[in-house]
Amino acid sequence: MLDKILERGILGLVFFLPLFFLPLTTEFYDFNKFIFLSFYLLILMVTWAFRAYQKQEIAFTRSSLDLPVVLILLVYALVYFLVSTNKIEALIMPQGLGLILALTVLYFLVKETSLTKGISLALVGSASLLSFAAIYQFIGVGETLIPEKSFFAFMRATTFTPAGNPLSLGLFLALVLSFYLPQFWHEWEKKQPLEYFALLLILCGLGVTFYQLLTTAKPLFLPFSAGWFVAVEALKRFPFLGVGLDNYLAAFTAGRPISLNSTNLWNVRFGLSSNHYFYVLTTTGLLGLFAWLFLILRTVRLTKNKYLVFLPLLFSFLFLFFVPAVSLLLFVLYLFLGLLANQTVTTEVKFGSKTATQILLTVVILLSAVSLYGLGRFWLADYYFRQSLSALAQNRGTDAYNLQIKAINLNPQSENYRLTYSQTNLALANALSAKKDLTDQDRQDISGLIQQAIAEAKAAVNLGPNRINNWENLTSIYQALVNAAQGADQWTLAAYNQTIALDPTNPLLRLNLGSLFFSAKNYDEAIRQFNLSINLKPDFANAYYNLAAALKETGKIKEAVAAMERVLGLVEPNSNDYRKAKKELDDLRTKLPKEETKEAPSGQPETLTEPATSSAVLNPPLKLPENAAPPVATSSGTKKEKSPSPSPSAS
Repeated sequence: MLDKILERGILGLVFFLPLFFLPLTTEFYDFNKFIFLSFYLLILMVTWAFRAYQKQEIAFTRSSLDLPVVLILLVYALVYFLVSTNKIEALIMPQGLGLILALTVLYFLVKETSLTKGISLALVGSASLLSFAAIYQFIGVGETLIPEKSFFAFMRATTFTPAGNPLSLGLFLALVLSFYLPQFWHEWEKKQPLEYFALLLILCGLGVTFYQLLTTAKPLFLPFSAGWFVAVEALKRFPFLGVGLDNYLAAFTAGRPISLNSTNLWNVRFGLSSNHYFYVLTTTGLLGLFAWLFLILRTVRLTKNKYLVFLPLLFSFLFLFFVPAVSLLLFVLYLFLGLLANQTVTTEVKFGSKTATQILLTVVILLSAVSLYGLGRFWLADYYFRQSLSALAQNRGTDAYNLQIKAINLNPQSENYRLTYSQTNLALANALSAKKDLTDQDRQDISGLIQQAIAEAKAAVNLGPNRINNWENLTSIYQALVNAAQGADQWTLAAYNQTIALDPTNPLLRLNLGSLFFSAKNYDEAIRQFNLSINLKPDFANAYYNLAAALKETGKIKEAVAAMERVLGLVEPNSNDYRKAKKELDDLRTKLPKEETKEAPSGQPETLTEPATSSAVLNPPLKLPENAAPPVATSSGTKKEKSPSPSPSAS
């Protein structure tokens, strides 16, 4: 009985996982698929332990694939415990330890059952439904049937798919076809009409998805050369275990090649590398790459004469070379590895007693209960966080504030929650400071909100000390307080310096720092920063525009004219930016005794902005405590501080 439950449970997982999504969290697809996979596998593990207890025997088989599969898990665990900075993020993130652990469990469960035909039917059924959805979305049925302002408005998009995105769907359909077509061809005379229809449906779904990937849904990948460059730079510092599972963004900003500044990707930050193997090399080092290569070599050796799994496994490893890994691709890969292991069993091991199986059952139940509790907290935290974002969109600031507190209390290690909560506190402080006549209580509330905003921003920095977005958030909060709080200008400068140290080739950071000096009337330093920005990106029109403004303030009109002429050569002639820059250039030329008029060549579209200034003004300014200052930088990141607990309710 338990054997049947276990087998049908595996088939149910294979069928439902590609279709599963929930529009209740901030990310509808991969996060919910991971939670679903983990919950499902924990239940199957308990079922397996009950079966062992019932038989009073622990039985399992051995395959040559077991070693590389376990080795990958061990390397990820080693990197997780020794290198990764934010343990929770590294556990539940896409391609984190949690997913690899779940997929390893899936591999061993599939290996112990002979379900090749059943899994084939489950995959074809799931792929058929996904293909049907892709086709009717493509022809506009979803857009026609679903109201624009309904809860399910996201399903109106022609690229919507329960698989997550067209790339995930295309990879999944291609792998299912590579698995099913040889079986279909081998027994085509025995196939039923429904199976012909399913095959045709999947082929049409793949065709539609491929067309979308080439036109309306082109995925944005880090160029191969840049991905390799980032990996090599990371290896120079962390050769064996990489930068950590949760630190690819930090590795990208630290090792980002300056050549990207000459492309349209100059202001894009990538959380994934060009392909899976570059990502593994960067985040888990040489040990991680060795483990994956070992798996590939062992798989190739074992797939001789195993035509059913040869093609899907071959395509899986090839896809991982051309695109970053997606959760659904890794799921199917481990599924096929389990099928291959089942066909290449070397020995069967049986041992145990009543006591041993009792201990096994108890341990599995306890671990499953703890895991289910933790996963439930993570999911509920993200549910509350999504609710808070909806409240913000509806201008319900107090509700958003309290919902974010709930999310943080359930998952205090989430950097994203901390970042958003810090901005919510700052927004509430700004709204309160806009009152005409501030009372002492108002000033006290504003001070409390600002201190909470800074504390949460610093908490995010402590959780991810090398991640650029955390430092940018802290910098933006300090900069917003320059005219409202004592010492905020120096804190802003210190935070900017650390931000630039984490992303040294980013011209936008130099531009923003120059704007800070410009607003403080330190025009010489502003000019230096604007020039540094131009050195990093010689075609950066906004940097030339800000440089012209700073040169004008120092009386260097000729140099300002030259900078503004460069602006005209870098923006579209028919744009508002061009007309704006042309007018300012004409005004500058009137300040020169004689100046030859030059027609600058046309360039690229650009939005020109003046040097930024701080908006919040309080008089007299607030005096914040010393602990509001930015964290102290160390060789490994920042000095750790205790993360604060959020206030229990909105002020």
